[in-house]
Order: sequence, then C-alpha cells, then structure tokens
Amino acid sequence: MQFVKFRFSRKGISTVTAIFMLLLMFTAMIGLIVAFVNYNLSAKEQMNIDHERSQEKIELTGLGVNEEFEITSVVINNTGTIDVRIRALYEIVNGESKLLFDPSNYAETQITPATSLVIYIPGDIPVIQFDPQAKIVAATERGTKTLDSVPTLFYGPIEPPSEYDPTKLYIGPLMLKFDDFSYHNTDKNGILDSGDTWRPGWVVDEKDYLAWKISIMNIDDRNITINRFASFNLVPTESPSATLSWYLEPTNVIMSTQFLEINQTVSVIYKWTTPLSGDAQKLTFPECTCMVFLTFFGVFEEADGTETPYAQTIPFEASVTVS
Repeated sequence: MQFVKFRFSRKGISTVTAIFMLLLMFTAMIGLIVAFVNYNLSAKEQMNIDHERSQEKIELTGLGVNEEFEITSVVINNTGTIDVRIRALYEIVNGESKLLFDPSNYAETQITPATSLVIYIPGDIPVIQFDPQAKIVAATERGTKTLDSVPTLFYGPIEPPSEYDPTKLYIGPLMLKFDDFSYHNTDKNGILDSGDTWRPGWVVDEKDYLAWKISIMNIDDRNITINRFASFNLVPTESPSATLSWYLEPTNVIMSTQFLEINQTVSVIYKWTTPLSGDAQKLTFPECTCMVFLTFFGVFEEADGTETPYAQTIPFEASVTVS
C-alpha cells in the first residue's frame, strides 16, 4: 500500500515538474518573441532616424560680431529636404569641441527646408569672443552638424558696379584683384628678404617664413578702416582643421590699422602669427592644395562722422598649391 502511494506521489511530482518546465519554456518563448519585436521596433526606429538624418543638411552662413569682436548671432540655413530643430551650438578650437548652449532653451529653433534662422546669443552665457582660428558649429536634435565652411560676417555680396571689370571678385564693399596676389620670403621677425621679390601666390614651392600681399579696392560709398585682426587664411582641402593664418601688417603703426579710401586700389600685406605679435608666420604644410579665406575687421566711416562696425570673410575663389 505504501509502495502504491509512493508511486502515485512520483506521478504527481512528475506532472508538476512537466507543467513547470512547460511554463518555463513558454515564458522563455514569450521573452524571445518580446525581445525580437523590441529589436525590430528599435531597428526600424534607428532606420527611420538614419533616413531622416540623410535628408538633413544645414549650413552656418553668417556670424554677427559687435565692435568688441564678440559673436552676437549666427545664421543657419536649412538646405535639406525636411524640417530640422537646432539643439546645440559648439565652438571648436584646436580640434577640441566645447558646448556653448542649447538654442532651443531660449527660442523656437525649428527651420523648414529652404529657409534660414538667426540665433541670437543669450546674455546669460559667457561671452563668445570671435577667434579666426575657431569654428562655430551647430547641431540638430538628430545629430546632424553644419557643413565645414567659413561663414560670411555681417556683409553679404552686392551687385558689381558697371564701371568695374566683371572678371574681378566683388564681395560686399571690396573688390579683389586676382592678377595681383603674391608672396615674399621674410625672416622670423617679418623683415622682407632683400634677395627675394614678390612672386605670384598661386604656387608656393618653399616652406619658409612668408608674407602675403593682395590688391583690393573699396567700392562702397563709405571709407573703411580695417584693423590688426584682419587675416589671410590657408585651409588645406583635405584637412580643413589645419588652418594657418597670417595677420595684417598695418600701414598706420600707431593705430594698428589700414585705411581703405573709396575707389582707391591699395595693397594689403599679411605677416604675423597673431595680431602684431612680432613673430612672422611660417608655411608648414606638406604638399597640398589650399583654399584661401580673407577675414576683415574694422569700421565704416559714416557721412555724419560716426563709425559702424565692419566684419567680413571672403572666400578667395581660388587655390594655392604648396609644392
């Protein structure tokens, strides 16, 4: 009788064990199905995000700079095919990125395709000092960043006056002459090498301390005075972060400025590693092709005697070959 009870007890335990195992298997199957569904949903969501990111394209096309050379605003164009929302503004200096602020905390930053947005720098964040060596980058909520380009400051392009040669480069209040762009060897103190002459700047075949010279004409209806922060910048096409800058050699040494009279062609020379540092800049790039950007800072002299801040970046629309 006891043997029979024991046998039935074993049958009961076996039945419970089988049911328990079935429950475990069922639970595991449910877990696998849930995990598979979640994975598919996550993968689909990621694919959707990647697809949307592929449609995003934004460009930082302008900077507002005040008379203290503080950045006051940025202009961002949406050149993609979908709406974007700007969620971050960064400053990149020497390859290091620094988050400045989230513009969406201060205003609506959604930009529809083929439109632009002006983002004003709020007063409760640290001052952003303009640095020609630095780069301002905006990013969307999907992580798309502005294209690697140099923005135009303040002044946009204007229609070339009919009395000037249309083969010249007209941008804003200045006309640049492509046929008068040259370089000259200097020593480390910026003194021009007496054994050298000004040579065409399109091909540079030596790594040395150099000065650059361009000819420009002020075609505005106001005189312009540029200051020591004006710079000549070489940017390798294959390594845009490796910019080299030469700063203005002012004709007015006391004021550290150069006067650009209306309708007068003048030569502008760049020599220094930093504004009036006394140390000449040296060309250190290996063989490469470089884009040229000219950055001007100064003031317009108004008819009533007041001054209006002037700042502009000009892509020189030509390249320099370092051989």
